[in-house]
Amino acid sequence: MNRRRKFLLASVLALQNSSFIYPSCRKCFSRVILVSKRSDCPKCGSTGEAENASYRYKLSLKVAESNKLFVITVFGSCLDTFFGLTATDLHKYLQDPNKIPETLDNDTAQNLLRKAVETCFVGQTFIFGVTNFESQHGKGSDFSYFLHACPDHKRQVKALVACQIVLPDP
Repeated sequence: MNRRRKFLLASVLALQNSSFIYPSCRKCFSRVILVSKRSDCPKCGSTGEAENASYRYKLSLKVAESNKLFVITVFGSCLDTFFGLTATDLHKYLQDPNKIPETLDNDTAQNLLRKAVETCFVGQTFIFGVTNFESQHGKGSDFSYFLHACPDHKRQVKALVACQIVLPDP
């Protein structure tokens, strides 16, 4: 998918959810429904075996740029470098208690993962490659206008989608 993107330098204030991976369709990347031993994509109709499901990262963050708040959802493999492995491999790791040094229940493992993600992201500044800025104000809208919205809308939190996240060059 070759979408135009604009870049936003913002600081992460908080995580918006505690689930960072989801089972996804290999064709369209939408969330698949895992039923029994099957996976079904409601968007494109693709089916497969649940045990062969592919997983993707989905990290929702509350961020601030100047005095503006945004919720940015970062999708996909651009998060592999931050987690150190693919989302599919992370899912396999969490599901196989033999690979975790001490056998942890799933809730404990999820809580440890959430804490690790908070430590890694909250309080840090990143550059986000945002792809849905045009859908916020119409095609061809100026991103600087989008970021510097009318004073009446200062407290409104805008929802953005990012396909890229990088640390700023020191």
